[in-house]
Amino acid sequence: MPHEETRTVDHQYLIRASPERVFEALTDPKLLVRWLADQAELAARPGGSYRLGWTDGPTHTGTIVELEAGRAVALSWEWPGVTLRGTILRFSVEPSGEGTLLKIQHTGFPKREEWVELYGGAEWGWTYFAMNLKALLETGHDLRSPRDG
Repeated sequence: MPHEETRTVDHQYLIRASPERVFEALTDPKLLVRWLADQAELAARPGGSYRLGWTDGPTHTGTIVELEAGRAVALSWEWPGVTLRGTILRFSVEPSGEGTLLKIQHTGFPKREEWVELYGGAEWGWTYFAMNLKALLETGHDLRSPRDG
């Protein structure tokens, strides 16, 4: 078995909403601010840029490295003020029963000490925000705390 040099956040969530609605929530800045960030810009095309910012928190910027309309979007993901680079965040959607299976993969976390905290934060963060997306699309409620910034 080869030695794994990187870690991957790999989650799946069943959301009782159409794949079209889930994909729209992943790529439309007006919806991104309802479940993920406080400010959002996203040019939904391969090579397009994005910017996601949180009040009193970080702002992530990068490019769209993959876009398969209605099915998948992948972003280069960097942390402001951190010299470590190279992770890719990928969301994909597929029909499942009466809803959508949302897959989140955040790849490329080196197995090095200086990445442990960022990897752990990504594991926690994508769980938190995916559950908020699920709540928003299924019930209309944003579960984020005003103290999350």
